[in-house]
Amino acid sequence: MTRFADADLQLLAQVDVILTDVDDTLTRGGKLPASTLDAMERLARGGLRVIPVTGGCAGWCDHIVRAWPVAAVIGESGAFRFQMQPNGGLGQRFVRPLEQLRADQQRLLDIARRALAAVPEARMAADQAYRLADVAIDHSQDVGPLPASSIATIIKIFEDAGARARASSIHVNAWFGDYDKATMATELLAGDLDIDPEGQSRRVLFIGDAPNDESLFQAYALSVGVANIKPHLNSLAHPPRWVCDAGHGAGFVEMADRVLQARQSVGGQVREARPAPA
Repeated sequence: MTRFADADLQLLAQVDVILTDVDDTLTRGGKLPASTLDAMERLARGGLRVIPVTGGCAGWCDHIVRAWPVAAVIGESGAFRFQMQPNGGLGQRFVRPLEQLRADQQRLLDIARRALAAVPEARMAADQAYRLADVAIDHSQDVGPLPASSIATIIKIFEDAGARARASSIHVNAWFGDYDKATMATELLAGDLDIDPEGQSRRVLFIGDAPNDESLFQAYALSVGVANIKPHLNSLAHPPRWVCDAGHGAGFVEMADRVLQARQSVGGQVREARPAPA
C-alpha cells in the first residue's frame, strides 16, 4: 500500500483531468460533504477538469453535470456521458442507440426478478425508475449491508444470463454490452477533450473506492484509492497506485490538496490545462 510522497509531486503536477467515482469516494453515507464540494471547486478554479464516473442513474447524472463544478459526467457504468454545451443545453452521448439500450434494459429487469427471488433480502435500487440503460440491485444503500455471498449470487445470476455485473459500495449494476466505466472514459478523453493515449497516461488521474472501479485503476497509471478501499485490495488484480490516509470524501480532499500542492510546487512546468468549466 503506497501513500502520497514528495517524490510523487512531478507526476501529480502534470495532472489536469480528475476522473472520480461518486458513491463513497465523494460521498459518505450518501451525503456530499461541503469540504468535498469545496475541493472540487478549488480543482476547477486551478484549471483542472473534474469528471465523475459513476454507476449512478441518468437522473442523478443530469443533476450532477448541471449543478456541480464538473466538466462532464459518465453514468450507469459507462452507458453514456453528459456534458453541458456552450449554448447552455445538455449534450448526451450513448454507447449505442438509446432504443437498443432500453430494449436491453427490459431483458435485464427480467433477470433482476430472478436475482431478487434468489436473494429476497435485496431489492431494486430506489433510483431504478431514473435509469436509461442498466439495472441496479441494492445491497447496502436502503437494505443490508448484505453478505458477500449474497452479492456474489446476484452477480452470478446476471453473468449466467450473458450480462455484465459489478458490485459498487451500494449496488450491483448489470448491463449488456462490451463497455464499462473505463471504455467510456477513454472515449470521452480522446473524442471530447482531444487527449491522446500518451497524454492520458500523464494528465489523467482516477480516484475510486470499490472493486467495480478496477477497470479504471488498470487503465490509468495515476490511480488513487480512498482509504475505504483497503478491505478490497487483496481481491484486486489491478489495485490503485496510491491509497489515501482518509476515506470517502475526506480522501478526495486529501488527493485534491496533493495535486494542487504539486502544481504549485513544480511551478508551471506543465500548463496544458484548459480553462475550468464556467
